[in-house]
Amino acid sequence: AGFASVDYNLWSDNGRVLLVLIMLVGGCAGSAAGGPKCVRWLLVIKHIGRQLTRTLHPRAVLPIRYKGQIVSDPIMRAVFTLVVLYVFGYFLVGLLLVLMGVDMVTGFAAALACLGNVGPAFGEAGPMGSFAGFSQPAKILLIISMWIGRLEIISVLALLHAHVLRNLRFRAR
Repeated sequence: AGFASVDYNLWSDNGRVLLVLIMLVGGCAGSAAGGPKCVRWLLVIKHIGRQLTRTLHPRAVLPIRYKGQIVSDPIMRAVFTLVVLYVFGYFLVGLLLVLMGVDMVTGFAAALACLGNVGPAFGEAGPMGSFAGFSQPAKILLIISMWIGRLEIISVLALLHAHVLRNLRFRAR
């Protein structure tokens, strides 16, 4: 809603770094926030741990469990892909904003805020500011980022896949 009770731009660097880490995680499973979500990060960390163990013990059978149930490899690949796409998206949108003239901290924080749909960013786009000072192309990029983040990257990429677009038919009534 754009409401803020405190200007966290005035916080110490440690506090702002913690806030960025929370923004990177996104919300909890089922929340309205975008981003990779806590449960996906947990599965990615378990997957990385399993891969490191497999390096030492290549024949080990190491299933990944979540709430007592084994998570299948296809699901793990999908989760890992989603998290990698979000991190790549954060970097890409932040880099494009910096190339459009936004300072680095504000640009990358705005990328996190918009792609993750987690609220205000830092700097000019912080809790006591707005995105009004951004250029039109930057605003359009951030609007698209918010849309992609809210629908989740995989859904948008699936809609934009060549197979879907090739078979798209509009019916006139």
